[in-house]
Amino acid sequence: MWQITTVRTTADNGSEIETYGVRIGSTVINDISPNKDEITEFVRRLNRLGASEIHAYDLVEDFLGR
Repeated sequence: MWQITTVRTTADNGSEIETYGVRIGSTVINDISPNKDEITEFVRRLNRLGASEIHAYDLVEDFLGR
């Protein structure tokens, strides 16, 4: 099952922000987007479609390229 990850990071201007990523099995891809709603919908779609862990990086690349 795909899950959302959260990472606190420091932006270029020195402020702290949360960024979101995905995790499935042993694959973790952090810092995909600062928009939680966007990542939540992405994870829902991945779970609904039964997306495989072996395609994780390609799926994220496609998500970012939209």
